[in-house]
Amino acid sequence: MTSGKLLIGKVVDPPAKVIKLDWPLTFTIILFGFVIRELFLRLQSWGSLAAAAKWQLIVGMVLVLGSWIGFSGSLNRSGYQPKVFNLPLLRFVLDQGMVIVYFRIAVLIPMDLKTGINVGALANDTMMALVVVFVLYWIWDLLGIWMASVTRNGGPKYGKTTWDSKKNMDVWTNERIAPNWPGLVITFVAFGLMVLIAAVIYPGRNLDEQSAERALMAATVLLVIYRFAKEVRTSWM
Repeated sequence: MTSGKLLIGKVVDPPAKVIKLDWPLTFTIILFGFVIRELFLRLQSWGSLAAAAKWQLIVGMVLVLGSWIGFSGSLNRSGYQPKVFNLPLLRFVLDQGMVIVYFRIAVLIPMDLKTGINVGALANDTMMALVVVFVLYWIWDLLGIWMASVTRNGGPKYGKTTWDSKKNMDVWTNERIAPNWPGLVITFVAFGLMVLIAAVIYPGRNLDEQSAERALMAATVLLVIYRFAKEVRTSWM
């Protein structure tokens, strides 16, 4: 009976392991590349785009570049291997979900500009996607706090890792990751503000170009402030 419980525990909640090659990061980099490609293809038509459409592309670039900086530099992102049902797997799935929404934002402007662009629909759909992004950000931060609280055998199950140049891999230091409560608050406040912007223009299918442009400008400013606040929290505090 005891051996059966141990077997189930290893399947549902397998032991944390660090990995030599960070394949989750590599896979995510590839997906980021697809998103950036779509944005660059549309940037080639910059001169033919309406002001609101230009701001939508700016939103996409700020979102993707800021997210990549935050993703690669996060203190809560370690080299723990995703396995079936463990927390690193959930974090990995969230990462891919975010990139899928980024891709959605990147392709909202059609490649064939002859069909025309409904700037109201463009702004509305972009804002709805940004709200989803911030929901995923918030869940990601919650997951990081959850990982920081998990213990096993008297120590942190997901402790800090450090790079060992001799082994060419991350190694576990048995030092606990501090729960990032301030980061969670920053994300929650930014989420609330993004919802507010989206609510102001919803349903925005019939927005005029000036209103659509203002909404996308506000979203851009919020993204920059959010990323700056998270960077301050992660790197300077």
